[in-house]
Amino acid sequence: MNARPKSSPAPGQVLVLGLVGGLVLALFWFWVSAEGSAVPQNPWHAKVAVVGAPQAVTPLAAGLEHGGFRVITAPTEAKALDLVEHRKVDAIVNLDTNQLQTAQAASSLTAIVLPQVLSSPQFNLHLQSSEVKPLAAGDPTSLGIMFICLGTVLSALPAGIALAFLMRRRRPSSLADAGVRIGVIAVYAGVSALAIAALADGILGYGGTQMLTIWGFGTLMGAAVMGTAVALVGGLGLPGILLSALPFLFFGIPAAPVPSPWDWESTVYRVLGPLDPFGATANGIKNGIFFKSASQAENLWVLAVWIAVPVALITAMGWWSERAAHANALAPATGTSSYALEGAA
Repeated sequence: MNARPKSSPAPGQVLVLGLVGGLVLALFWFWVSAEGSAVPQNPWHAKVAVVGAPQAVTPLAAGLEHGGFRVITAPTEAKALDLVEHRKVDAIVNLDTNQLQTAQAASSLTAIVLPQVLSSPQFNLHLQSSEVKPLAAGDPTSLGIMFICLGTVLSALPAGIALAFLMRRRRPSSLADAGVRIGVIAVYAGVSALAIAALADGILGYGGTQMLTIWGFGTLMGAAVMGTAVALVGGLGLPGILLSALPFLFFGIPAAPVPSPWDWESTVYRVLGPLDPFGATANGIKNGIFFKSASQAENLWVLAVWIAVPVALITAMGWWSERAAHANALAPATGTSSYALEGAA
């Protein structure tokens, strides 16, 4: 069998890849960070429930919507509170009781800006403010949720890169080998997410069912990150390291909906942020901790896709390697194998 071993990349290639790849990632990081810092002056359809008589609600709704808010009329305060619980609105303006109820856990910016807007000369409404969904005492800015997601990435990404490079072959050699790698990804993602969830309980106070929420979403995100690294490094080698870092670190961190929610961010993050596993995980954890009635369907679908695609790629590489090995075993006695033919071409 004339199997031709794959040559390692030359030092010059590694140097060029590192310099060019590093520059590209630096420029990309600068672009997404600058894009993220350019917070719009007005929100994009930040949701507010308004309770009151139609003749009072109509002009208020028109003014708020002109300023970038999206007004949802509610017949009663109880209905408005139900909208908050399902995360359909981030604040309640009750004109009947002259009250403003904000949900900081949903949008700290809406809780800060909306009272200023309502008390401006345009509306001249000085409402009594109260908080219906305060942030956790141990995480008063919600940055702890971002650090939970970041910790998951910093755990799973190097683990996936190491798994691909430390195996006998960078790519799976068979379907069984692919299955072993997928199993390692699943076990590592669950164990590392449990450790991070335990720390979140001890440091931030996210215990009980909140800890289970962090563990569950952390496991899914860890599997997505580690699986992507294994698939890309296995398929592409060194370039796969750079590509696997893009969605989770260089884009995922500024695209997360904490502390600034998506409806207060620029178009790039508002559109693509919910499709990124970092954003879906942060949003899912926030919903699970503060808004148990809110739908998790979109967050779970995003993470499911980010897990399924790498698993399919790893499986396909294992199948292809097994097929190639079988073809070589059946090659004619002349010693011409698929690898030799590939080299001759």
